[in-house]
Amino acid sequence: MKKMNILKFAFTLVLAFVITGAFAQTHNATALPGASTDYESGAVDATTYITEGTSVPIWAFPDTYFHPSYNPATSTWTLTDGYTWNWDEATATLGFSQDNVQDNYTVISAGAGDAAGSPYTVTVSEVSPAAYGSCAGATTQITVNVVTAPSFAINGGDATYDLCEGAAGLPANLNTTIAGGWENFHLAWNLEIKTLDDASADEFWYDDELGTTQFAVQTYAAEYTQTNGGFDAQAASAAYDIMTVGSFLAINNGTRDAVTVYTYTLASVNDRASRFGDFITLNGSTADASAYTDYPATAAADQVVVTIYPAPATGPIYHIIDTWSN
Repeated sequence: MKKMNILKFAFTLVLAFVITGAFAQTHNATALPGASTDYESGAVDATTYITEGTSVPIWAFPDTYFHPSYNPATSTWTLTDGYTWNWDEATATLGFSQDNVQDNYTVISAGAGDAAGSPYTVTVSEVSPAAYGSCAGATTQITVNVVTAPSFAINGGDATYDLCEGAAGLPANLNTTIAGGWENFHLAWNLEIKTLDDASADEFWYDDELGTTQFAVQTYAAEYTQTNGGFDAQAASAAYDIMTVGSFLAINNGTRDAVTVYTYTLASVNDRASRFGDFITLNGSTADASAYTDYPATAAADQVVVTIYPAPATGPIYHIIDTWSN
């Protein structure tokens, strides 16, 4: 009886050493881009968005019993050796940067045309090593919505107006259409206002009604636009008017009213989904909006030019002098 108890105790000690040794073998998982607070769990929002042609990071929280040291809040990425994470997407449309490896992090990618099959369901299962039974944990999942890249176009396409000051037919608004993307669109566009000389060459660029400084900030343009610099924000894809009703004056160049050209040009657009695609490169930083990937406006639907001609100053009528032939 004593012998059996001694053997049982010895076996227990061996098993304890085996378990302790297995847990002691660790490695570092991929450090998450950005801060841990940049992520939320599927328990909060089991949906994410990705733009065709971009990639976004995702990760699964490891079982804290088997990986007690893993703590994103303190940038501690320690995982116990042997555990793998199996990522899957049933249609095999989306790509994974890594799968079935000893890392709880992966990057999903969407290619051209993938929006047609959206949404997709991505699953992951944590699997223990053979020493712990090769047990596969129940899968968790997230819905991935793939969207086309955002676009930005002038309704009706490019347009040119050549009219006299005050004439009928001047545009009362300039509607654009935003398509694709997801939400929170950033629209970049500009309005150039310039006068022409008597040879139709560029003369002055205006920053205010009286100014003649070339290439200056165009505060004058505030009368004709919905914004005064930076970018415009639009919540959803829809029609959007970038122009207020301006008077379209023939600006006085300091000598006389001159031919004045107003050129609206759409520059670029991005949205929340496309900005998600910049997350890894920016390491989670949102400080510099100019660092986001911008998508160009639709060709042949990105410019409206309004040329205003001042009415000629009709001179007095001359007649034969009254004293001629006296």
